[in-house]
Amino acid sequence: MSPEVALLHEVWTTVKLHAPKNASVELAEALLRCFDDGSDIEDIVTDVNEFDKIMKAAIVSHFGDYDDDDDTDDTDDEWE
Repeated sequence: MSPEVALLHEVWTTVKLHAPKNASVELAEALLRCFDDGSDIEDIVTDVNEFDKIMKAAIVSHFGDYDDDDDTDDTDDEWE
């Protein structure tokens, strides 16, 4: 995780505790845009699973789709 992404993670973890529940997604998106405008966080997609579901939604919305590492294909040719 890059230092910029780590800082965003730390800031988000702190800020979300003080945000009203109905504004969390909008706040996450605004914070993400601020970090993206001020630093290079395009590699955040590789660390998306380190964030909670609210920030994940903001990341996907801002940067597009990502491959979820938890998505596994149950078919395995070696076992057939």
